[in-house]
Amino acid sequence: MSTHAPTRLIILASAPLYQAAWQALLSEQPDIVVAGVISDISNASDFLQSDRPTTLFIDHSPPLSSLAQQLKTIAPNSGLLFLVDSYDLDQILPLLQAGATGCISRDEPVAELARAIIAVGRGEIALPPSIAARALASLARGKSATGDLIELLSEREVEVLQLLAQGMTNKDIAQTLILSVRTVEAHLRNIFGKLGVRSRTEAALWATKHGYRPQE
Repeated sequence: MSTHAPTRLIILASAPLYQAAWQALLSEQPDIVVAGVISDISNASDFLQSDRPTTLFIDHSPPLSSLAQQLKTIAPNSGLLFLVDSYDLDQILPLLQAGATGCISRDEPVAELARAIIAVGRGEIALPPSIAARALASLARGKSATGDLIELLSEREVEVLQLLAQGMTNKDIAQTLILSVRTVEAHLRNIFGKLGVRSRTEAALWATKHGYRPQE
């Protein structure tokens, strides 16, 4: 039994056939509730009045970076998951910089898509770990240092931060460290406070910038 409320999903697809197909497919997935299907960004705000985790799943034609910026302005507290042709850093990096929370390839199975939708709704970065690590490293090279730590991280917080920098979800981190998901969430809240960041992406960028690499 899930310990989290179902993730609200809003599907943004330009083609009516794709809208119907995605709605039919994703309505059958556990822990996901399709709250709306839209074809135009101007209709997105009609479905965002909720305090529940919400993901916008975007199957749209380019340019996607400008679309991500607009959606982030309209829905700053929602996760943005973009459907992409492949995990190409040249396409993924501009999306992350514009506010996307994750990207998923058209070649991924339905189960992985559902997992990404739920993760993004919780504010987690949804990318394959190897791609996430490369993307965060590339983004970090363009960031300036955020300053010294006000408080030292505990040994366990360092472990959580290292795994976060690999692009792992809370569930992945919990399984790796043999912790509950709620314990991982508590560690992340402490990490955010100590680093002075507001999101997983900012914490992962901090970790990458400051050399917090996973233990070999």
